[in-house]
Amino acid sequence: TAYRPLLPSVSFVGPNIVPIWKTQSGRTVLGWWEHDGQRHLLCGLNVVEELIRYTHGDPDKVLSCADKTLWGHGHERPAFLYEDHIVHGYEMFPWADQLGYTVARLFAELSRLPLICTLPRGARGGVLLTGDDDEAYLEKYQDQLRLIADFPITYAMLPNTRHTSDTLAQMPSNVEFGVHIDALNDPGSYDTICRSQTEAVAKLIGRPPKMVRNHGHLNHGYWGHLSAWESCGLRFDLNIRGLDGTCPTGSYLPFRVRRSDAEWSRHFSLFSTFSDSMYYLQGWSERKQIAIISALAHDIERRFPGIVVLNFHPQNCADGVLVHEAIMKIARRQDWIALGADTYIDWLERLEGIRMTYVDGHPVITSEGRIEDLALWWPSAGNQHKQILPDFFGSLQLSAPT
Repeated sequence: TAYRPLLPSVSFVGPNIVPIWKTQSGRTVLGWWEHDGQRHLLCGLNVVEELIRYTHGDPDKVLSCADKTLWGHGHERPAFLYEDHIVHGYEMFPWADQLGYTVARLFAELSRLPLICTLPRGARGGVLLTGDDDEAYLEKYQDQLRLIADFPITYAMLPNTRHTSDTLAQMPSNVEFGVHIDALNDPGSYDTICRSQTEAVAKLIGRPPKMVRNHGHLNHGYWGHLSAWESCGLRFDLNIRGLDGTCPTGSYLPFRVRRSDAEWSRHFSLFSTFSDSMYYLQGWSERKQIAIISALAHDIERRFPGIVVLNFHPQNCADGVLVHEAIMKIARRQDWIALGADTYIDWLERLEGIRMTYVDGHPVITSEGRIEDLALWWPSAGNQHKQILPDFFGSLQLSAPT
Protein backbone atom coordinates (compact mmCIF):
# COMPACT_ATOMS: atom_id res chain seq x y z
CA THR A 1 0.00 0.00 0.00
CA ALA A 2 1.63 3.25 -1.14
CA TYR A 3 -0.74 5.68 0.55
CA ARG A 4 -4.05 5.59 2.40
CA PRO A 5 -6.05 8.79 1.68
CA LEU A 6 -8.39 10.22 4.29
CA LEU A 7 -10.16 12.67 1.96
CA PRO A 8 -11.77 12.28 -1.50
CA SER A 9 -9.34 12.06 -4.41
CA VAL A 10 -9.44 11.88 -8.19
CA SER A 11 -7.56 9.54 -10.51
CA PHE A 12 -6.36 9.64 -14.11
CA VAL A 13 -6.22 7.32 -17.08
CA GLY A 14 -4.98 7.94 -20.61
CA PRO A 15 -1.98 7.80 -22.93
CA ASN A 16 1.47 9.04 -21.92
CA ILE A 17 0.80 8.69 -18.20
CA VAL A 18 3.54 7.09 -16.12
CA PRO A 19 1.98 6.10 -12.78
CA ILE A 20 3.72 6.42 -9.42
CA TRP A 21 0.74 5.57 -7.20
CA LYS A 22 -2.31 3.75 -8.55
CA THR A 23 -5.75 2.81 -7.29
CA GLN A 24 -6.72 -0.86 -6.97
CA SER A 25 -8.42 -0.54 -10.37
CA GLY A 26 -5.15 0.62 -11.95
CA ARG A 27 -5.93 4.32 -12.36
CA THR A 28 -3.19 6.83 -11.59
CA VAL A 29 -3.50 8.98 -8.48
CA LEU A 30 0.06 10.30 -8.61
CA GLY A 31 2.19 10.17 -11.71
CA TRP A 32 3.89 11.86 -14.64
CA TRP A 33 2.11 12.98 -17.80
CA GLU A 34 4.33 13.47 -20.83
CA HIS A 35 2.96 16.11 -23.21
CA ASP A 36 4.63 18.22 -25.91
CA GLY A 37 8.05 17.00 -24.86
CA GLN A 38 7.57 18.00 -21.23
CA ARG A 39 6.74 16.12 -18.07
CA HIS A 40 3.87 17.32 -15.90
CA LEU A 41 3.10 16.07 -12.41
CA LEU A 42 -0.43 14.73 -11.97
CA CYS A 43 -1.73 14.55 -8.40
CA GLY A 44 -5.29 13.62 -7.56
CA LEU A 45 -4.81 14.27 -3.85
CA ASN A 46 -5.32 17.55 -2.05
CA VAL A 47 -1.87 17.31 -0.50
CA VAL A 48 -2.15 20.17 2.01
CA GLU A 49 -5.55 19.08 3.33
CA GLU A 50 -4.43 15.45 3.53
CA LEU A 51 -1.42 16.42 5.61
CA ILE A 52 -3.54 18.62 7.87
CA ARG A 53 -6.13 15.90 8.39
CA TYR A 54 -3.48 13.38 9.39
CA THR A 55 -1.42 15.66 11.63
CA HIS A 56 -4.23 17.74 13.15
CA GLY A 57 -6.94 15.07 13.39
CA ASP A 58 -10.58 15.18 12.32
CA PRO A 59 -12.52 18.27 13.50
CA ASP A 60 -15.83 16.44 12.97
CA LYS A 61 -14.88 14.10 15.83
CA VAL A 62 -15.56 16.94 18.27
CA LEU A 63 -19.28 16.47 17.57
CA SER A 64 -19.45 12.81 16.54
CA CYS A 65 -17.24 11.13 19.14
CA ALA A 66 -19.19 10.02 22.22
CA ASP A 67 -16.19 9.26 24.43
CA LYS A 68 -13.31 11.72 24.33
CA THR A 69 -11.51 10.23 27.33
CA LEU A 70 -8.80 7.57 27.35
CA TRP A 71 -8.29 4.53 29.55
CA GLY A 72 -11.18 5.47 31.80
CA HIS A 73 -9.79 8.81 32.95
CA GLY A 74 -12.55 11.39 33.08
CA HIS A 75 -11.03 14.16 31.02
CA GLU A 76 -10.70 14.81 27.32
CA ARG A 77 -7.51 13.76 25.53
CA PRO A 78 -6.54 14.51 21.91
CA ALA A 79 -6.47 10.81 20.96
CA PHE A 80 -10.15 10.93 19.96
CA LEU A 81 -9.39 13.27 17.04
CA TYR A 82 -7.24 10.54 15.47
CA GLU A 83 -9.20 7.37 16.21
CA ASP A 84 -9.96 6.65 12.52
CA HIS A 85 -6.35 7.07 11.39
CA ILE A 86 -4.93 3.76 12.56
CA VAL A 87 -4.91 0.90 10.07
CA HIS A 88 -4.52 -2.64 11.36
CA GLY A 89 -1.10 -3.93 10.39
CA TYR A 90 0.17 -0.40 9.68
CA GLU A 91 -0.01 1.05 13.20
CA MET A 92 3.44 2.64 12.99
CA PHE A 93 3.40 3.62 9.33
CA PRO A 94 3.79 7.41 8.81
CA TRP A 95 1.19 8.06 6.09
CA ALA A 96 1.63 11.84 6.19
CA ASP A 97 5.40 11.54 5.89
CA GLN A 98 4.93 9.14 2.96
CA LEU A 99 2.81 11.70 1.13
CA GLY A 100 4.84 14.78 2.07
CA TYR A 101 8.26 13.36 1.27
CA THR A 102 7.09 11.78 -1.98
CA VAL A 103 5.58 15.00 -3.33
CA ALA A 104 8.52 17.09 -2.10
CA ARG A 105 10.98 14.84 -3.92
CA LEU A 106 8.96 14.98 -7.12
CA PHE A 107 8.88 18.78 -7.00
CA ALA A 108 12.62 18.83 -6.32
CA GLU A 109 13.13 16.66 -9.38
CA LEU A 110 11.02 19.03 -11.49
CA SER A 111 12.61 22.23 -10.20
CA ARG A 112 16.18 20.88 -9.94
CA LEU A 113 16.34 22.53 -6.52
CA PRO A 114 17.55 20.48 -3.56
CA LEU A 115 15.46 19.48 -0.56
CA ILE A 116 16.20 21.11 2.78
CA CYS A 117 16.72 18.40 5.36
CA THR A 118 14.25 18.37 8.22
CA LEU A 119 16.81 17.59 10.94
CA PRO A 120 20.10 19.33 11.81
CA ARG A 121 23.05 18.12 9.70
CA GLY A 122 20.65 16.03 7.65
CA ALA A 123 20.29 13.39 10.35
CA ARG A 124 18.17 10.36 9.47
CA GLY A 125 16.62 10.28 12.92
CA GLY A 126 16.42 12.21 16.14
CA VAL A 127 15.78 11.27 19.76
CA LEU A 128 14.01 13.82 21.94
CA LEU A 129 13.96 12.71 25.58
CA THR A 130 11.56 14.44 27.95
CA GLY A 131 10.47 13.99 31.55
CA ASP A 132 7.30 15.35 33.14
CA ASP A 133 8.00 16.74 36.61
CA ASP A 134 4.85 15.38 38.32
CA GLU A 135 6.36 16.49 41.64
CA ALA A 136 9.15 13.91 41.43
CA TYR A 137 11.55 13.64 44.36
CA LEU A 138 14.77 15.56 43.79
CA GLU A 139 16.83 12.42 44.31
CA LYS A 140 14.91 10.81 41.40
CA TYR A 141 16.00 13.70 39.19
CA GLN A 142 19.57 13.07 40.25
CA ASP A 143 19.22 9.36 39.51
CA GLN A 144 18.00 10.08 36.00
CA LEU A 145 20.68 12.68 35.32
CA ARG A 146 23.41 10.29 36.48
CA LEU A 147 21.93 7.65 34.20
CA ILE A 148 21.92 9.82 31.07
CA ALA A 149 25.14 11.77 31.79
CA ASP A 150 25.43 14.51 29.12
CA PHE A 151 22.52 13.29 26.98
CA PRO A 152 19.96 16.08 26.25
CA ILE A 153 16.72 15.99 28.22
CA THR A 154 13.82 18.44 28.45
CA TYR A 155 11.91 18.53 31.72
CA ALA A 156 8.29 19.76 31.63
CA MET A 157 7.94 21.56 34.94
CA LEU A 158 4.92 22.01 37.16
CA PRO A 159 4.76 25.22 39.22
CA ASN A 160 4.41 23.09 42.38
CA THR A 161 7.55 21.11 41.64
CA ARG A 162 9.77 20.11 44.55
CA HIS A 163 12.53 22.07 42.83
CA THR A 164 13.41 25.68 43.60
CA SER A 165 15.01 28.28 41.39
CA ASP A 166 18.34 27.45 43.05
CA THR A 167 18.14 23.69 42.44
CA LEU A 168 17.06 24.22 38.83
CA ALA A 169 19.93 26.65 38.27
CA GLN A 170 22.31 23.88 39.31
CA MET A 171 21.08 21.54 36.58
CA PRO A 172 23.76 20.64 33.98
CA SER A 173 23.81 22.28 30.55
CA ASN A 174 22.23 19.28 28.80
CA VAL A 175 18.93 20.01 30.62
CA GLU A 176 16.28 22.17 29.00
CA PHE A 177 12.89 23.11 30.43
CA GLY A 178 9.29 23.36 29.31
CA VAL A 179 6.04 23.77 31.20
CA HIS A 180 3.61 21.02 32.27
CA ILE A 181 0.26 22.79 32.50
CA ASP A 182 -1.99 21.19 35.14
CA ALA A 183 -5.64 22.13 34.64
CA LEU A 184 -7.19 18.74 35.35
CA ASN A 185 -9.18 20.00 38.33
CA ASP A 186 -10.63 22.97 36.43
CA PRO A 187 -10.32 22.43 32.66
CA GLY A 188 -12.81 25.22 31.97
CA SER A 189 -10.31 27.75 33.32
CA TYR A 190 -7.46 26.49 31.17
CA ASP A 191 -6.53 29.85 29.63
CA THR A 192 -6.11 31.54 33.01
CA ILE A 193 -4.31 28.53 34.49
CA CYS A 194 -1.99 28.29 31.49
CA ARG A 195 -0.92 31.90 31.88
CA SER A 196 -0.38 31.77 35.63
CA GLN A 197 1.52 28.46 35.51
CA THR A 198 3.65 29.53 32.53
CA GLU A 199 4.62 32.69 34.40
CA ALA A 200 5.38 30.67 37.54
CA VAL A 201 7.61 28.24 35.66
CA ALA A 202 9.32 31.12 33.84
CA LYS A 203 10.20 32.57 37.24
CA LEU A 204 11.55 29.21 38.41
CA ILE A 205 13.75 28.53 35.39
CA GLY A 206 14.77 32.15 34.79
CA ARG A 207 13.40 32.47 31.25
CA PRO A 208 10.13 32.00 29.37
CA PRO A 209 9.46 28.33 28.55
CA LYS A 210 8.90 27.40 24.92
CA MET A 211 7.65 23.81 25.14
CA VAL A 212 4.35 22.68 26.65
CA ARG A 213 2.74 19.36 27.46
CA ASN A 214 -0.53 19.33 29.39
CA HIS A 215 -0.63 17.23 32.53
CA GLY A 216 -2.61 14.13 31.54
CA HIS A 217 -2.53 15.38 27.93
CA LEU A 218 -5.64 17.43 28.71
CA ASN A 219 -7.44 18.49 25.53
CA HIS A 220 -10.27 20.83 24.55
CA GLY A 221 -12.00 20.11 21.26
CA TYR A 222 -10.15 20.75 18.02
CA TRP A 223 -6.91 22.46 19.10
CA GLY A 224 -8.87 24.42 21.68
CA HIS A 225 -5.75 25.20 23.74
CA LEU A 226 -3.84 26.70 20.83
CA SER A 227 -4.87 30.30 21.53
CA ALA A 228 -3.70 30.00 25.15
CA TRP A 229 -0.35 28.59 24.03
CA GLU A 230 0.06 31.39 21.50
CA SER A 231 -0.84 34.03 24.08
CA CYS A 232 1.72 32.63 26.53
CA GLY A 233 4.51 32.37 23.96
CA LEU A 234 4.53 28.55 24.07
CA ARG A 235 5.86 27.75 20.61
CA PHE A 236 6.14 23.96 20.68
CA ASP A 237 3.84 21.32 22.16
CA LEU A 238 4.32 17.61 22.75
CA ASN A 239 0.69 17.11 23.75
CA ILE A 240 -0.53 14.52 21.23
CA ARG A 241 -0.58 11.38 23.32
CA GLY A 242 1.74 8.57 22.36
CA LEU A 243 2.43 5.32 24.15
CA ASP A 244 3.93 2.48 22.13
CA GLY A 245 4.96 4.00 18.79
CA THR A 246 1.52 3.74 17.18
CA CYS A 247 1.39 6.82 14.96
CA PRO A 248 -2.06 8.49 14.89
CA THR A 249 -0.75 11.68 13.24
CA GLY A 250 0.85 9.77 10.38
CA SER A 251 4.09 11.64 11.03
CA TYR A 252 7.19 11.46 13.19
CA LEU A 253 8.03 15.09 12.38
CA PRO A 254 6.92 18.44 13.84
CA PHE A 255 4.25 20.39 11.98
CA ARG A 256 2.97 23.95 11.96
CA VAL A 257 -0.53 24.11 13.42
CA ARG A 258 -3.36 25.60 11.36
CA ARG A 259 -6.08 27.33 13.33
CA SER A 260 -9.75 26.47 12.89
CA ASP A 261 -10.19 29.70 10.89
CA ALA A 262 -7.68 28.27 8.34
CA GLU A 263 -4.98 30.78 9.32
CA TRP A 264 -1.56 29.42 10.18
CA SER A 265 -0.13 29.71 13.67
CA ARG A 266 3.58 30.06 14.42
CA HIS A 267 3.12 27.19 16.88
CA PHE A 268 4.62 23.76 16.15
CA SER A 269 3.43 20.40 17.41
CA LEU A 270 5.16 17.03 17.56
CA PHE A 271 3.60 13.68 18.43
CA SER A 272 4.92 12.09 21.65
CA THR A 273 5.94 8.64 20.45
CA PHE A 274 6.67 6.55 23.55
CA SER A 275 6.20 6.86 27.30
CA ASP A 276 7.04 4.85 30.38
CA SER A 277 3.37 3.84 30.42
CA MET A 278 4.57 0.99 28.21
CA TYR A 279 5.59 -0.54 31.53
CA TYR A 280 2.92 0.83 33.85
CA LEU A 281 -0.14 0.45 31.59
CA GLN A 282 0.83 -2.29 29.17
CA GLY A 283 3.06 -4.30 31.44
CA TRP A 284 5.83 -4.59 28.84
CA SER A 285 9.24 -5.74 29.97
CA GLU A 286 12.23 -3.53 29.25
CA ARG A 287 13.31 -6.07 26.64
CA LYS A 288 10.02 -5.71 24.78
CA GLN A 289 10.09 -1.92 25.04
CA ILE A 290 13.60 -1.82 23.59
CA ALA A 291 12.59 -4.14 20.75
CA ILE A 292 9.64 -1.90 19.75
CA ILE A 293 11.65 1.32 19.98
CA SER A 294 14.55 -0.20 18.02
CA ALA A 295 12.21 -1.49 15.32
CA LEU A 296 10.76 1.99 14.83
CA ALA A 297 14.27 3.49 14.67
CA HIS A 298 15.12 0.95 11.97
CA ASP A 299 11.99 1.88 10.00
CA ILE A 300 12.84 5.58 10.25
CA GLU A 301 16.35 4.91 8.96
CA ARG A 302 15.12 3.07 5.88
CA ARG A 303 12.08 5.21 5.08
CA PHE A 304 11.92 8.88 6.07
CA PRO A 305 13.70 11.01 8.66
CA GLY A 306 11.77 11.30 11.90
CA ILE A 307 11.98 12.08 15.60
CA VAL A 308 11.37 9.55 18.34
CA VAL A 309 9.99 11.39 21.38
CA LEU A 310 10.21 9.53 24.69
CA ASN A 311 8.58 10.77 27.88
CA PHE A 312 10.26 9.09 30.84
CA HIS A 313 9.29 10.62 34.18
CA PRO A 314 12.22 11.13 36.56
CA GLN A 315 10.19 9.54 39.36
CA ASN A 316 10.04 6.28 37.38
CA CYS A 317 13.59 6.10 36.01
CA ALA A 318 14.61 3.11 38.15
CA ASP A 319 12.10 0.97 36.24
CA GLY A 320 13.57 1.90 32.86
CA VAL A 321 17.36 1.88 33.20
CA LEU A 322 17.91 -0.43 30.23
CA VAL A 323 15.44 1.51 28.08
CA HIS A 324 17.26 4.77 28.83
CA GLU A 325 20.53 3.15 27.82
CA ALA A 326 19.02 1.77 24.62
CA ILE A 327 17.60 5.09 23.41
CA MET A 328 20.91 6.83 24.07
CA LYS A 329 22.63 4.16 22.00
CA ILE A 330 20.18 4.79 19.14
CA ALA A 331 20.80 8.54 19.24
CA ARG A 332 24.55 7.96 19.00
CA ARG A 333 24.32 5.93 15.81
CA GLN A 334 25.72 7.40 12.64
CA ASP A 335 23.25 9.87 11.11
CA TRP A 336 21.23 10.17 14.32
CA ILE A 337 21.02 13.13 16.66
CA ALA A 338 19.92 13.80 20.24
CA LEU A 339 17.69 16.85 20.60
CA GLY A 340 16.56 19.21 23.32
CA ALA A 341 13.12 20.72 22.76
CA ASP A 342 14.23 24.35 23.09
CA THR A 343 17.27 23.90 20.89
CA TYR A 344 15.28 22.12 18.22
CA ILE A 345 12.37 24.58 18.06
CA ASP A 346 14.86 27.47 17.75
CA TRP A 347 16.55 25.68 14.83
CA LEU A 348 13.20 24.81 13.25
CA GLU A 349 12.00 28.41 13.41
CA ARG A 350 15.20 29.61 11.74
CA LEU A 351 14.34 27.33 8.83
CA GLU A 352 11.15 29.36 8.37
CA GLY A 353 13.31 32.27 7.21
CA ILE A 354 15.03 30.30 4.44
CA ARG A 355 14.17 30.80 0.78
CA MET A 356 15.59 29.07 -2.29
CA THR A 357 15.44 30.23 -5.89
CA TYR A 358 17.45 30.58 -9.09
CA VAL A 359 19.64 33.66 -9.65
CA ASP A 360 21.30 33.95 -13.05
CA GLY A 361 20.72 30.26 -13.64
CA HIS A 362 22.24 29.14 -10.31
CA PRO A 363 20.36 27.92 -7.24
CA VAL A 364 20.74 30.32 -4.33
CA ILE A 365 19.66 29.88 -0.72
CA THR A 366 18.87 32.96 1.36
CA SER A 367 18.41 33.21 5.11
CA GLU A 368 17.09 36.05 7.24
CA GLY A 369 19.40 35.05 10.09
CA ARG A 370 22.43 32.91 10.79
CA ILE A 371 21.88 29.24 9.93
CA GLU A 372 23.91 26.39 11.38
CA ASP A 373 23.89 22.65 10.71
CA LEU A 374 21.79 22.93 7.57
CA ALA A 375 21.95 20.09 5.06
CA LEU A 376 20.51 19.48 1.59
CA TRP A 377 19.50 16.42 -0.43
CA TRP A 378 20.08 16.84 -4.15
CA PRO A 379 17.62 15.15 -6.54
CA SER A 380 20.29 15.02 -9.23
CA ALA A 381 22.10 12.50 -7.05
CA GLY A 382 19.01 10.33 -6.69
CA ASN A 383 18.38 11.74 -3.21
CA GLN A 384 21.39 9.73 -2.05
CA HIS A 385 23.83 12.60 -1.69
CA LYS A 386 23.70 14.75 1.42
CA GLN A 387 25.44 18.10 1.40
CA ILE A 388 26.09 19.82 4.73
CA LEU A 389 26.36 23.57 4.22
CA PRO A 390 28.78 25.83 6.07
CA ASP A 391 27.24 28.15 8.64
CA PHE A 392 25.98 31.25 6.86
CA PHE A 393 23.61 34.19 6.82
CA GLY A 394 22.43 36.22 3.86
CA SER A 395 22.78 34.44 0.52
CA LEU A 396 24.76 31.39 -0.50
CA GLN A 397 25.13 30.13 -4.06
CA LEU A 398 24.65 26.38 -4.29
CA SER A 399 26.27 23.87 -6.58
CA ALA A 400 24.97 20.39 -7.16
CA PRO A 401 27.30 17.54 -6.18
CA THR A 402 29.06 15.68 -8.97
